[in-house]
Amino acid sequence: MRMRDGVRQIVAGVTSAAAFLCLFFGLVLIWWVALAGALLVFGAMLLVIRQKPNFSELLVSPRTSEADIREAGRIMSRASERLAKTAPRLPDADQSIVNAISAHVESIRNQVISDPEDYRRARRFITSYLENMVETVERYADLAEKSRGRHEDRLAPLSERIRAFVPALERIDTACLENDFLALETQVEALAAQMKRG
Repeated sequence: MRMRDGVRQIVAGVTSAAAFLCLFFGLVLIWWVALAGALLVFGAMLLVIRQKPNFSELLVSPRTSEADIREAGRIMSRASERLAKTAPRLPDADQSIVNAISAHVESIRNQVISDPEDYRRARRFITSYLENMVETVERYADLAEKSRGRHEDRLAPLSERIRAFVPALERIDTACLENDFLALETQVEALAAQMKRG
């Protein structure tokens, strides 16, 4: 049996109080013996009734909690919004690249939310690299605006670096999708084997 901790403590307390009354008045034991027995009942009830985990502690798979998935979704939604806001500030040639980056981030987000295995594949990207990538794009947009068409020779290498984000994101996106294909293929094979046996 599992209960929220507050309810669990109340049930254990009420049960131990009833035990004390039965021992003290029913069996007419000395008060401290009845109290010791009631404390034993309280401890036993806490052992028998296990604590129900909070929603944020629920594991949707080994080492991944529902809170992790929600936080990853929030981080990626925010990153996608920032990229979408930044794109119009960029030179025309770079806008489509940043829109593609934003689309890949959104695609990875959708896959991570629907499958915890995908979160484990993309966790390092989400927690370590995504914020830096978005900040790099935003700073590039700031420089492009400030330079007003000048310093093309210095902006071009930065633009190339931002373009290099797209293949990396495609690989993460594809890895998440490949994981989904493998899961479904395994499920279909298992179902086919069961149907043959049946």
